[in-house]
Amino acid sequence: MQTLHDPLRAAREAVRSGKFQDAAVTLAELPTEVREGAEWYLLSAMVSWRLGDFAASRREALAAREGYRARGDADGEMRATNVAAAGAFGLGALADAEDGFHAAMQLARELGDPLMAARCSNNLGNVALYLAQHDVALSFYRIARAGFERLGFEHGVAETWINSAITWRDLGRHRECLGAADQALDAAEQARAPRLIAEALANRGAALAALGDDTLARVQVDRALGIARQEGDRFAEADVLRLLGLIAQTRGNPELALARLREALGVAEALGHPWTTAEVQRDLARVFRALGRNAEAAGAFAAAETAFRSLGSVPRADAMQREGAGESG
Repeated sequence: MQTLHDPLRAAREAVRSGKFQDAAVTLAELPTEVREGAEWYLLSAMVSWRLGDFAASRREALAAREGYRARGDADGEMRATNVAAAGAFGLGALADAEDGFHAAMQLARELGDPLMAARCSNNLGNVALYLAQHDVALSFYRIARAGFERLGFEHGVAETWINSAITWRDLGRHRECLGAADQALDAAEQARAPRLIAEALANRGAALAALGDDTLARVQVDRALGIARQEGDRFAEADVLRLLGLIAQTRGNPELALARLREALGVAEALGHPWTTAEVQRDLARVFRALGRNAEAAGAFAAAETAFRSLGSVPRADAMQREGAGESG
């Protein structure tokens, strides 16, 4: 029996196993006729997103969507629409991201795809979080988690718990953050997903630091940094470095805090990720202010405000403007 030739098989398997650098090399080496197909564009979009090139990811996903539409492939169109929306989200185009996730969710419901519907709900929760709509975000995460649990998809369960932990941390609800991070770690370990284990550990460490256990927090976040770097996950690396900076500040070492935060800023800016850039600039501003370096604090607050506004996150941008002016509310 003759084996069918499948030129995208190796790239597809590399993406599924999270080996995005390997997938990028494999995709680039394929012949031109393969690189003009809808699936090649979709796989490349997924790889570009994971490697931090959100503009390329969105461009490639839109090309994939058009290719799938041209041949009447609604399932492919749904998947490409979701990835295109994720690219918009990474670029800070929140309105485009929200519209795209809703469109992908509608297609998922029409096609009877509960996994994609759950993914879209999780993604819509992320949009709400960026807009400081915490209750809406937590609601979307609960809906998504229920869908993932029904399907036995532990990877998705872990992601929703991680996102919930981030939301609770944003609200200053550190015990709830710790509880969500513990759930995330359990699910990530069951899924055997190193990237998610790193993110769960980082959030667990952040909660422990806020609750006063700086030593254990440092152990957790140091482990998270090692995993993020081993996996080549630059986004996770930037966030973990930021958390290490916060822990250094709480332990009374502002100079180490500045070093870690500057390192985090370099990674975030290299990725072109405005959300992480905004968070790091905000944290830098607070460390500068604590050190009495008010001019540098004012500059960092202004940079954080600009980054949040570029995301369409008006409440967060306004908060930075007030904090930069020395106002409390």
